[in-house]
Amino acid sequence: MSALVSALILAGGRGQRLGGVDKGLALLAGRPLVAWVSDALASQTEPVGDILISANRNPDSYRRYGTRVLADLAPDFPGPLAGIEAGLAVCTTPWLLVLPCDVPQLPADLLARLLAAVQEGAPAAYAVSSTRSHPALCLLAVQLLPHLQAYLASGQRRLQGWLDMAGGMPVAFSDTFFPNLNTPEDIRAMSETLGNHEGLTHFNAAGDAHMVNVGGKTPTQRVARAAGRIVMQPDTLAKIAAGTHKKGDVLGIARIAAIMGAKRTADLVPLCHPLPLSGVEVAFRLDEAANCVHCEVTASTFGVTGVEMEALTAVQVALLTIYDMCKAVDKGMVMDGVRLLEKTGGKSGHWRAEGV
Repeated sequence: MSALVSALILAGGRGQRLGGVDKGLALLAGRPLVAWVSDALASQTEPVGDILISANRNPDSYRRYGTRVLADLAPDFPGPLAGIEAGLAVCTTPWLLVLPCDVPQLPADLLARLLAAVQEGAPAAYAVSSTRSHPALCLLAVQLLPHLQAYLASGQRRLQGWLDMAGGMPVAFSDTFFPNLNTPEDIRAMSETLGNHEGLTHFNAAGDAHMVNVGGKTPTQRVARAAGRIVMQPDTLAKIAAGTHKKGDVLGIARIAAIMGAKRTADLVPLCHPLPLSGVEVAFRLDEAANCVHCEVTASTFGVTGVEMEALTAVQVALLTIYDMCKAVDKGMVMDGVRLLEKTGGKSGHWRAEGV
């Protein structure tokens, strides 16, 4: 069903409460609002096809964020329905997802839930929260274009009024998803919130934890190396080296534990994605000078997200297993230095820790 949906970002208003600034290009945490909405669309669980942008100014600036930029068919900024009319007139899919340019945070299942609502026969569906309706966040059947044109020809302009006349179905969402960014103060407050989480992809625009949607990424070969060590008494290290520890082969069991830990990372770290691991290699090195066991793990996968967490988890589980097996004779063992050494693959490419 998702292949039957295009999207329209509404950015054609006057921006009066922003002092006449072209709202879609107003900066939120250093990025235009339209860029945030474009990214939010890419994170939908039901991805859309073409992205249309309703804009009456600065079309060249908007083109990088959509398939096509559309001006209103009527002059003098007549309102969001004029932008929707232009979008419906050129939409090549049966359904058009409409959203304003000032909603940087969207629920990942916005489109999926609106689609589910129209499957019951409604020609339109729109978002509501406990405090208000959000008619500019709606899914419309393209066949509604003549109905909209007749509504506009009668001199009416209210989006909610038209949706009610067209038989639109309300769909309830949480209040946190739709902040109002109508004034410079609103944008400044949201920018501060985003700044507190800048670069932290596991936080959304409201600062809430979420699992990053990686459905639109291209699978690549990904490899990560991680390492750490456990420091112990010389006698404990000697028992491990000689294989005389009363619990058996300490490193052999720790190796199995590391592999199991890598495979269960998504069960241990809440926002990690389950990955189909291609391989997990575990290597130990006994260091008599430092009285420690070094552990290095290389994990690999062919997928849409990195394997760094699997490598790091494997190292830590291996060290914990060594501690567990030896704690009866050495409770003062210290695990330290767990870190990522190197990763390859994905959008960010190759990274290596300094000095490695």
